[in-house]
Amino acid sequence: MYRYFLYTCILLVLGSTSLTAQTPAFQYSNQTYVSHLQTIIFGPTGYPHLFPLIDLNSGETLSLSFDDLENDIRNYTYKVIHCDRDWQPSGLAPLEYINGFEEENIPTYNFSSRTLQNYINYSLTFPNRNMSPTKSGNYLLVVFEDEDEKRAVITRRFVVVDRQMGVSAEFVRPMEVSKIHTHQEIDFIVNFQRLSVRNAMAEMSASVLQNQRWDNAITGIKPKFLQSDKAIFDFQGEIVFPGGSEFRLIDLRSLRIPHRDIEYMDVNLDNQMEAELLPVINRSKAPHLAFIDFNGRFLIENLDMPLANVQSEYVYTLLSFKVDEPLFDDHVYLLGAITEWQLKPEFQFRYNPATTSYVGRFPLKQGYYNYYLATAPSNADPKQPLVPSIMKTEGSHADTENDYQILVYYRPFGTRYDQLVGFLQANSQ
Repeated sequence: MYRYFLYTCILLVLGSTSLTAQTPAFQYSNQTYVSHLQTIIFGPTGYPHLFPLIDLNSGETLSLSFDDLENDIRNYTYKVIHCDRDWQPSGLAPLEYINGFEEENIPTYNFSSRTLQNYINYSLTFPNRNMSPTKSGNYLLVVFEDEDEKRAVITRRFVVVDRQMGVSAEFVRPMEVSKIHTHQEIDFIVNFQRLSVRNAMAEMSASVLQNQRWDNAITGIKPKFLQSDKAIFDFQGEIVFPGGSEFRLIDLRSLRIPHRDIEYMDVNLDNQMEAELLPVINRSKAPHLAFIDFNGRFLIENLDMPLANVQSEYVYTLLSFKVDEPLFDDHVYLLGAITEWQLKPEFQFRYNPATTSYVGRFPLKQGYYNYYLATAPSNADPKQPLVPSIMKTEGSHADTENDYQILVYYRPFGTRYDQLVGFLQANSQ
């Protein structure tokens, strides 16, 4: 009897271990988990640079596109997970928030054409006839490589809004004197007249993003006070962001007529298209210079060929950051939507004493890119995510133009998930 009990326990443990090993591991944030997937684009169909949002039951769609540089056809599948306002699984079963199949294949792929760098471009439109959301809230799109062992390769956040509350906002001068010239503060009002909110202080919350960034978003904001059927989010000194500077740009849209900032462009000995940009300098102590930018985003566009998705070349782009002396306590990185707003090793610059410059070489698909030069301490804890700073390289100004996204969540007492019932995009200008 004892031997039978022991044998049963061993089988249960092995079965549990096997199930755990097969469970796909991923983070509930915007991530790419394999290096051979590049140029992940996710946004409203036709407007991929905009915030990934659709209105519930509106017929609006989101489009996902990415390139596989290994040039072997793979079976990619995807699913969506409903999340709470803190980007954790909401606990709802897929049948409760999805109409259709729980998991589907990515149906469309095309081979690159007339490019030195071979790749396969995969694309997906969601919602579609096989899968569509039935509830508002936060969602995570997960793409799997469905080969020998199923593994997550891409995760992307998006939101579905059911507009039942109106939102208005205004920008005010920060309360702290030290931030008046460098930061931007936003106050907003939520009108919930259409809903019978019983306890707005407990049932409502908001998140505020700057330029679609979740990495420095201010979340879990409760109303400051109530006024009739309005919730007032007027916190002095709390909903404050560094204004930053206008973003730097890389324009690779044409190989035939290179942009004026491109000093050199040609095919190298490895049969790769290579470009070298004019050196850039530190802006941390320079006065604010206003110009039109893309607020950190990028757009794939080809002025030479009609099909940008499959006829755009990957250009190995050399960037140089001139400095008077090295930043002894910091590393320098490229930061923007192209890096998923993260400081990644593959986007780190290296110091070249011969030219007193930080130099980086990155494969970028033909298009228009915005970026910052950001720093992180060189002695940072490797077990903790790096926190980017632009104060030593770009500076910060209160009159910089930035986009802000305000999301309003509502969870009535006794319900099981956070509804997204209000959204506003405001511009600091």
